[in-house]
Amino acid sequence: MSGTAPPSSDRRSDARFLACYPASVQTPDGEARAALIHDLSESGILLFVRTTKLSVDDRVKLSLYLSEDTNHVRSAAGRVVRVEPIDAANAGPWLRKVAVHFDEPMPVEPGEVAAFQERAKRLGMVGG
Repeated sequence: MSGTAPPSSDRRSDARFLACYPASVQTPDGEARAALIHDLSESGILLFVRTTKLSVDDRVKLSLYLSEDTNHVRSAAGRVVRVEPIDAANAGPWLRKVAVHFDEPMPVEPGEVAAFQERAKRLGMVGG
């Protein structure tokens, strides 16, 4: 398995939504690891992760907390399509960016998009 793929600025064809929500990714060895959703679309997701146990082509299972209600979890499965290191100056607790292509499209509801945008504003991640 390859550890990384060349970076690209735009690999997804679906609209991306800045999310800033927690997630959990189950690595191929079955270990659940914390992650932060950077952005997502109906076809995939970009996560910040602390683990180095993920490589391109790995199959993963995800638990996505797409609202501030931690009792509401959406599950997804997919394949890792890109792994990139995060610049140490900007990493915080995260080590890598991991892009996952979903096995099945995940519709993103308009209310979720509004919540993503509001949360990003509250966190100072976007202007407005």
